[in-house]
Amino acid sequence: MKKLNASIGTLLGGFLVLTLSAQNTTTTRENPTVVVGTFDSRAIAVAHVQSPGFRDYLIAQKADVERILERAKAAGDEELVAQLEALGPAMQKRLHEQGFGTAPVADILARIEDELPGIAAKAGVDVIVSKWTLTYRSPGAKFVDVTGLIAAEFDPDERTLKMIQSTMETDPVPLDEIEHDH
Repeated sequence: MKKLNASIGTLLGGFLVLTLSAQNTTTTRENPTVVVGTFDSRAIAVAHVQSPGFRDYLIAQKADVERILERAKAAGDEELVAQLEALGPAMQKRLHEQGFGTAPVADILARIEDELPGIAAKAGVDVIVSKWTLTYRSPGAKFVDVTGLIAAEFDPDERTLKMIQSTMETDPVPLDEIEHDH
């Protein structure tokens, strides 16, 4: 009798665990515990490149590189000259990949990293990721587009806002098809 009661108890206990697990899964899908904020990285790249801060950064970088380039040429350091001369095209390539393709924009987001917790709070999200890095979406998962909130940190003007909207309305270009000679 003890063995029968123990077996029934084990069976009912297992059934109860399975039932509670199924209920928790259903509840989790209906009421997600994590809300994911997503953004279109291309729009963030456009907002950044069109910002006054980027223009100021670019002017300062160009002046620094030109000073170092002059010294490298005067010293006959051809290896350093080649490296410095490659910086502009490499930067342009990266910006094209970010603005037209789906290249990561972590370097851009680093410029506003102190603002990201506030953006997350305003949007009611727990994490923020590029929409291009999502490989699976559970039907019950909750996603919120935070592209506009992030782009706003770069103070886009009306022209830039139109560029951002246009970018988001088009599909990204595969990275291997992006032209870099603009």
